[in-house]
Amino acid sequence: MGLVPVCVVLPAAILARSPSLEAGVSPSTERAHRFFGCELIQEAGVLLRLPQVAMATAQTLLQRFYFRKSLRDFDAFRVAVACLFLAAKVEERPKRIKDVLGVFYAMYRRRKWRQTRASRQLLDLEGATYCQWRAWLIMVERQVLIDLGFSVYNVTEHPHKYVLYYVKVLDGSPALAQQAWGYINDSLRSDLCVRYRAEVIACAAIFLASRFQGVSLPESPPWYSLFDVEKTHLYAVSAIIMELYKQERIEWLEPLTEVNPFAEDDYPVEEAETETVESVSAIEKAEEETEVSPQEPSSFTAAAAPTAEAAETVKEGPSPIVAKPSKRASRWDDGKTADRRGLNLEDARESETIAVDQSGVPTGESGDAVGADQATDRDEAEDAAVAAGAPVAPDSGGGSAD
Repeated sequence: MGLVPVCVVLPAAILARSPSLEAGVSPSTERAHRFFGCELIQEAGVLLRLPQVAMATAQTLLQRFYFRKSLRDFDAFRVAVACLFLAAKVEERPKRIKDVLGVFYAMYRRRKWRQTRASRQLLDLEGATYCQWRAWLIMVERQVLIDLGFSVYNVTEHPHKYVLYYVKVLDGSPALAQQAWGYINDSLRSDLCVRYRAEVIACAAIFLASRFQGVSLPESPPWYSLFDVEKTHLYAVSAIIMELYKQERIEWLEPLTEVNPFAEDDYPVEEAETETVESVSAIEKAEEETEVSPQEPSSFTAAAAPTAEAAETVKEGPSPIVAKPSKRASRWDDGKTADRRGLNLEDARESETIAVDQSGVPTGESGDAVGADQATDRDEAEDAAVAAGAPVAPDSGGGSAD
């Protein structure tokens, strides 16, 4: 038995009547939920640092899945989680379940319940919510594989691999290629990937980018005919892409399933407990700040509570500072300089030098004779010399002898 060929573009009969339309969902509502699911995939893929090819594969899987199942049976949020988890494995960039669920749970808390604090966006890996979400992920992933016939490698063909080659053939600029790449990423929010071939979407992106930048493309022959693309298809895809920019940003859409799995907040009890713990901790911290820590040195306590003696000293005022006299006298010192220093010029000189009296006898600091015995002996010798009629030596302080 040979392999059954897989068509990337779905037949017109399937595209005309999707399961959601048959279940009573309006076309605008179905487009909004598809758009919402693809937005979740794109945002979560960026947070998980997945390559763009993984996010493109996930969005293509979501679009194809909703031509097999209705939004009444599977909501867009849980299908987006399963498609991104599956696409990461398909593109050989697998992520752990707890990482994928942690990112989607933070987005759910922010979008649904307006919780912007990171502490209130964390998923408890040992809680009931994690176990429930994990079971949902495994169940929906298995259902996606069943409905796609486990043929995930042959049902996806991205326009990204064509656009760069086409721009190079047309001798386009890198800016043209970059903007066309952006249009292709935005086109994944719609079901163009199952309605038209990848070559047509790539040419439509180049066409829109050239119109926006004012770049002229060859018209004779038409440039898109080189890539086997019809003009009607080119314009139809371009119009659908431009319609996407009229869509308002969707923060959250309630599921259309019979039972809403996200109707109740699973976090309010834990939030109340957290707020109670934070308030108790704040009170205890305030009480600890009023007490003196036993690790602080005793000088801190003494400085905080001065003794009675210190208080009396403060009342009496600071004690006067007495300048100590310097033992060194400068040759430029005079009376005014000494007075400014609080010193006596004579005391300074007596402390530094040894005075000599008029008789030539060295004296000390008190002015008394240093050699009293030697002076007495000299007087006696002079008296004896006068009595004998001998000449007497002149005094050291006087002039010459007559």
